[in-house]
Amino acid sequence: MMSPQKNHYKLTPLGKQMARLPIDPKIARILIAAKKHDCMAEMLIIVSALSIQDPRERPLEVRELANKAHERFADKQSDFLTYLNIWDSFQRERDKKLSNKQLVQWCHQYFLSHLRMREWRELHAQLTEIAVEMGLTSKENAFRQPENLSVFEQSDISSDLDLSAKLKQKQLDKKNHHANIKAKKEASFEQIHRALLTGLVANVGQKSPDANDYIGARGSHFHLFPASSVFKAKPKWVMAAELTETSKLYARDVASIQPEWIEQETPHLVRYHYFEPHWEQKRGEVVASERVTLYGLTVLPRRPVAYAKVAPDEARELFIRGALVAQECDLQAAFFVHNKKLIKEVVDLENKSRKQDILIDDEILYEFYNQRLPENVVSGSLKKPLADIRTFETWLKHADEATQKRLFLTRDDLMQHAAAHVTEEQFPKFWKTADGKFKLSYRFEPHHPLDGVTVSLPLTVLNRINSASLEWLVQGMIREKLQLLIKALPKQIRRICVPVPEFITHFLNQNPDQNAPILPQLAQAIAKYAGDMRLLEQIDLDEWTAFRLPEHCYFNLRIVDDGGQELAMGRDLVQLQQQLGQVASMTFRDNTQEFERDNIKTWDIGKLPESVKFARGKQQLVGYLGLQKEKDGKIALRLFDTNEMAQAAHHQGVIELMKLQLKEQVKDLNKGLLNFTQIVMQLKQIGVDTLREDITQVICDRAFIGEDELPRNEKDFKEQVKRARNRLPAVKEALNKHLLEVANQYAVLVNTMGKHPLNYTLKQQLEKLIYPKFVSRTPWQQWQRLPIYLQAMQKRMEKYSANPARDKMREDDIQELEMAWTERIQAAKMQNQAVSDELAGFFWSIQELRVSLFAQELKTPMPVSIKRLQKEWDSLQ
Repeated sequence: MMSPQKNHYKLTPLGKQMARLPIDPKIARILIAAKKHDCMAEMLIIVSALSIQDPRERPLEVRELANKAHERFADKQSDFLTYLNIWDSFQRERDKKLSNKQLVQWCHQYFLSHLRMREWRELHAQLTEIAVEMGLTSKENAFRQPENLSVFEQSDISSDLDLSAKLKQKQLDKKNHHANIKAKKEASFEQIHRALLTGLVANVGQKSPDANDYIGARGSHFHLFPASSVFKAKPKWVMAAELTETSKLYARDVASIQPEWIEQETPHLVRYHYFEPHWEQKRGEVVASERVTLYGLTVLPRRPVAYAKVAPDEARELFIRGALVAQECDLQAAFFVHNKKLIKEVVDLENKSRKQDILIDDEILYEFYNQRLPENVVSGSLKKPLADIRTFETWLKHADEATQKRLFLTRDDLMQHAAAHVTEEQFPKFWKTADGKFKLSYRFEPHHPLDGVTVSLPLTVLNRINSASLEWLVQGMIREKLQLLIKALPKQIRRICVPVPEFITHFLNQNPDQNAPILPQLAQAIAKYAGDMRLLEQIDLDEWTAFRLPEHCYFNLRIVDDGGQELAMGRDLVQLQQQLGQVASMTFRDNTQEFERDNIKTWDIGKLPESVKFARGKQQLVGYLGLQKEKDGKIALRLFDTNEMAQAAHHQGVIELMKLQLKEQVKDLNKGLLNFTQIVMQLKQIGVDTLREDITQVICDRAFIGEDELPRNEKDFKEQVKRARNRLPAVKEALNKHLLEVANQYAVLVNTMGKHPLNYTLKQQLEKLIYPKFVSRTPWQQWQRLPIYLQAMQKRMEKYSANPARDKMREDDIQELEMAWTERIQAAKMQNQAVSDELAGFFWSIQELRVSLFAQELKTPMPVSIKRLQKEWDSLQ
């Protein structure tokens, strides 16, 4: 082989060795490799076979028979091993001491040319002699012993030659002896084909991904010859003895190979290409992807390699940018820990101020390190590029104190300008509530889930968070939010606030209630600022509330368990409470058995405080106690995480406990109800059992509690039981009267609705008033008004034909209010929160509005109008 030296070529040591062999250079190269891979015996057979015409014959008239006969020699992975099988089979026949005629017959039987077999043996002998003379092998290692007889071959011998059993055994013993010798010398598949590859490397190919052909060197394409024993297997990578072109370019004498052998056997022929250099933290060094090609054919598409040896200067730069500037390493050096902490402090300032103009640019930080680090590191007699952590640590270990100190950054080095406005008062570390203080973290990265300010809340306080207080964020962020809210107002109102920064300062100086929603207070402030409270009527709070601000204008809520593990995260408190509210209540009650009791039958629980304090880890919590009716109907003392839930449960729990004290009186409640059968018939869509239970519940609720304060000790409870016993008859009679009046009015209304144009609208209204359980869900004070609402519906039908358009306009106004109320009620239920009396009462205000608009003659107990209700609704926001 030749190597370039200045302007001329010179034989390499390998080339000189090949030149001494009087044979084809390819074969010479293969034989030299065979010595290295210890497969000379096999290789002498194969290369001599490749140097003659194929000894297999395929007469056209009996081609199928010939192919079938040749199958016994075929190797499905390599045509080269097929030659070895032919050789071994022929050698076994010769070992039998057959006559020349018998050998010819055997060759004819298996469609082999006897003349070419002899030519093969003669060439093999010549090559063997040359190999021995050149010192490539010894006589002992130059010859291959044939394999042990196969069952197929043994059966052939026993049928062709009528030998005695003793002779057969003798022959088998002889063959087994040959097999033992062969087992010591036979080369492996890899040894043989690695040696072949050194001379046939130009004929390798990779299977095309979308076709049956192969991609070869220099962009060529070839097909496997159909007669090849490898043809059906179609391995991914092949090597061929030759490429011949007929109708197509065919590869003959083919074998399967591994692509990595190409690089290992012919490193001087492959080319290396490097791409995507980058710092890799896991390996602690700069790496690149390496692609290996042979004559344009990709042998290895990608593998990671150290980039320092390829491009040391570029690798050093990538090391500084990745490991030190981007801090993507686990370096524990003092300067690095110091710099990392200092950079985090400056980044925190940027996150809080939401401006990326404080920390210096990465390029400046790169230059800081670039000027202080050496180009290379000398270790003993070696000079290494500075491109990996190990080399860097070696340098740092031997660097003097002054050099190490120069690597320490100062705050002035990192900051482009001062950030005096970013104070802890403006951007506190904790968000404080009645339940404690919770850690805050800031991030300035628009569109990122953590953009803005994030508060980490324990699951136990989730149901206790005041959504209004979340609106106020922190001092340093509220001004931007207020500015965006003002910007969302109609132009004529927005003008009042100009200049906006001054108005926001004025608003914040009024010390608005930060436990109440922003918008109603902001609307009030705008009207006062303008000196015209009528402006409130022009501000649509629902539309204003629906306006979506950028995500960072809302608290990001991170809900964690007692171990600090994140359970959920989001900016919608309602959604989080819907998702985890029940779990939060159960978690709140964990390890609070000291406050709770099951199966309470009388008041033997002493004085019941409204709230109790207890510790949960480092956190001090407040819980609320109340009686509760369990799913099994029994009464229990339970701890609740909100006062609203505790009060609602305690109300029902006290009633159930009083029922146990007044069993006989409760049993008699459904007896003696006047015209009960008539009521059941008129309210036929409500089952009789449901109606009985509902009536009992209402009577008990009104007689047992009514407007009284709920008892919280044994004395008050017993006194309440006495009052209840006296009230029961009067309450029963009053409810009976109201219910009979409602049932009569309901029956009249249903009978007259028929096909009236308002049938659908009135039916919807009626379903919200009269439905299963309506008796217990109608407030006691509304029972006198309930028949009036039904009469108003009757009057509306009578007046409809006079002005349908006016009727529709009024209904649309009412629907807008009713839909807003329905959404609020559904949201409260989804949060598992109690509905306030004011919010529940707004439904009845809507019913009074219907009386006012559609049946004024029936009169209302107080003035009511669309504007009045709109104002009332705004106050509930």
